[in-house]
Amino acid sequence: MTTPLDLGALPARRINDLLGLDLVVATVHFSARAQEHARQRHPDHFATCLRHLAAIVATPDYVGQSPGQTDGFELIGEVLQDRAIVLIAIKINRDRTGRYIVASTYLIDRDKVERRLRKRLLKRF
Repeated sequence: MTTPLDLGALPARRINDLLGLDLVVATVHFSARAQEHARQRHPDHFATCLRHLAAIVATPDYVGQSPGQTDGFELIGEVLQDRAIVLIAIKINRDRTGRYIVASTYLIDRDKVERRLRKRLLKRF
């Protein structure tokens, strides 16, 4: 059985500065249902992502928002010990209890990070 997770407070002020958003400091929540969805979509990498979510929420390496992705943003963290780059997709609109909701998490590759940096879709945190 999957347990819902509160991953800590979103560093909203810095994200706002980088992305021009108007977020408030609030808890980031990963529901059991969203965890199951992420586990099914990315079964080979889910455990790696899960181990590092709270640390990435606290201090991501990158933050971004793709064009057309007006309902969410991404936090990305490089995890050297696992040789992995973890993306956390988070919804902008908070739930009825005031938490930000993780939509998904998965690994991305270095080339994708570099492309998004060049296109200015990602910014260094």
